[in-house]
Parts: sequence; C-alpha cells; structure tokens
Amino acid sequence: MDLFQRAASESAVIALMEAGNYKGAETRLRSMLAEDPNDARALALMAHCRISLDDDKAGLKIAREAAGIDPEDPLVKRTLAHALIRNNKYKEADEITTDLASQDPEDSNSLFKLAIARFGQKDYITAKHLFEEAEQHAGDSVNDLLNIARLRLHQWNYEKAAALARRAMLLDPNQGESFYIMGECALAAKQPVEAYELALESLRLEPGEKHVLRLLTRARARQNPLLRMFLPGVDWIVEMDRSGLVIVPLLMIPLAGSFLVSLIYDLTRIEAGRPPALVLSVVLGGVLLYALVSYLTAITARMRIRHDLRKISLLPRF
Repeated sequence: MDLFQRAASESAVIALMEAGNYKGAETRLRSMLAEDPNDARALALMAHCRISLDDDKAGLKIAREAAGIDPEDPLVKRTLAHALIRNNKYKEADEITTDLASQDPEDSNSLFKLAIARFGQKDYITAKHLFEEAEQHAGDSVNDLLNIARLRLHQWNYEKAAALARRAMLLDPNQGESFYIMGECALAAKQPVEAYELALESLRLEPGEKHVLRLLTRARARQNPLLRMFLPGVDWIVEMDRSGLVIVPLLMIPLAGSFLVSLIYDLTRIEAGRPPALVLSVVLGGVLLYALVSYLTAITARMRIRHDLRKISLLPRF
C-alpha cells in the first residue's frame, strides 16, 4: 500500500469512528493490518475501536503492541494513555501524559488525561488545577469540550457542563453527545420537556445509545408532577434497561404474596374480635403500591418513547 492509499484508508477509518461506526472501522483496519501487521497507527486506531466497544482489556493489549512498534508516534502515545486510564493504570498513564503535556503545554486533551491520571492516584489538588487548565485551553476542539463537559456533568456543575456542550454543539451540530449532556443538564434544572427534546435529537444523531434512552425515560416520567415521589423507583428500573422489566415483576410476586398473607391474617383477627396487626400489612401494601406505580410509569414512558422514535424514523431498540 503506497503512502497516498495509506493516508486515504486512515482518513476513512477516522471518519467511520467519528460517525460511531466502530465495527466498520475495525473491518477497514483489519484490511490495513493484513497488508502491514506492523502498522502502529492502524493498531492504535484498532485499540480505540475496542475501547469504544467497551473491550478495555483488548484495547490495552493492542495499544501496547502499537507502542512497542512506534513508541514516539503521538497517536500511539495518546491511545496508550487512554487505554491505561480505562484500565485504571493511572501511574503508568501519568508518565505518558506528563510527557505529552510537556511537549505541548496548551494541549487540552493531554492536560485532561493527565488530570484523570492524577485524580486516579488521589492527587486531587493537582487534578483540579489540571482540569481547570484543560478547560481554558479547550478552544475549538469539540472532543476536548465534550470531555470537560462530561466531567462537569459528573461533578453536578450543570451550568458549566451545559455551556461547554453548547459550545461543542455550535462547532459541530452532528455530535449527539452535546445534546445528551444538555439534556441531562435540562433535567437537573427541572425542565423535563426540554430534556426530552434534546435527548430525542441526540438519539437521532446517534441511534441506539442506551444512556440516551435512559435519559428519555427519566425525562418522560418527570413530565407528570403527580409521580414525583415515585421517580427514584422509576430511575432504578430504568437503569436496569430491559432486565428491569423482568426483574421487578419477579420481585413483586413474593411481595404481593406476603401482603396477601398479612392481610388475611389481619382480617382473621378482626373476625375473631381481636385487634389486627396492621403495621406489617400497611408497610407491605405501601411498598407493593410504590413498586407497581414505578413499574407502570417506566412501562408507559417506554411505550410513549417508542411511538416518538417511530415518528422520527428510528427503530426503538430498547
């Protein structure tokens, strides 16, 4: 493969990865590696694909292989640092990210990864300063803006997270993650209708993302103020995805049986002219009612979401 074909193939792989088509990118990378098994950059991109598909161990193994071939290539070094962080090997990642940050002190991506490495080693003060420095240097890098926005979201700093995601969205309106982060921030600000619309847009850009589907369900459930007390139960069911639709009814069966036994016992005592032990029946009945309403709310929300997804020509895969 000549240099022109090699560069064109790498560009095509990166385009597939940016579009979220990691399986397609891997297919293209396998062809490149079949021609040159020692192509360090192709191996680094393969490691990125594996990590993006939640195969962190394989990603680290491939990233180490790439680094063994060309340890000085910036893409290879960044990939290895990313793989090490994903596998909680913060000390080793620290060495690489420190080197990357020293080569370019204004590279927000390197500063961000170095901050994570320091945070993972419990050096919280240094990590805080590095995160702030990375935020200052993020500039027009959509990926860096989204990285920092996710961090701010996890820190419950919704105002900053929304502002960073909005900047990323203006730079690249086709990034579904921007709309997802803004949706989470809108939900935290008690704006469930806006959160729902933002999540729908995120899903339109990146179909099938489970975390976005969970956001949709939570936002839909929160549109009814009467269900406020049941929302923790709804969130618990939603976080289990499809398994929650099976697990919760199975849990409710013995609960309903216990409630029925307790109720019959109390009725028997009343018929015998003795005071009933109402506490257990009331508690079991309250828990059963809470579980039932939470479950029905989650089911109803999912049904409504399926209807809305069909309206924007998306298949409801959840």
